[in-house]
Amino acid sequence: MESISDIFKAFSEDVRLRIFGMLADGREVCVCKFSEILNSTPSKTSRHLAYLKRTRLVLTRRKGQWMYYKLNPKADKNHSELFEAVKNLVRESSQVKKDLKKLEELDSLENCKEIKSCKKSKN
Repeated sequence: MESISDIFKAFSEDVRLRIFGMLADGREVCVCKFSEILNSTPSKTSRHLAYLKRTRLVLTRRKGQWMYYKLNPKADKNHSELFEAVKNLVRESSQVKKDLKKLEELDSLENCKEIKSCKKSKN
């Protein structure tokens, strides 16, 4: 685990807090879904996810052409009080509530290929 200041730096960017909010319930999310929800390019979204990965806040898994991200349970265990506080704050955000609603809609799709951002770039 990185230093506590690195964790706060990771949370200092709105996009990364939104990503954290979408992962807070333990789910695993494809970069295409993040890009669609954040209205961002897959490469820009991937840079934010790479930052969270460098600070060991998220774990990755490749499935074919797609990368999936989830919160690192070890990071949560090491800083459980901080993470719970951030999760609670982020969950109350109106933007994260919208993000989660959109994520539920995207989760109902058959596969990532139906998502606009996945057709352009396969990360």
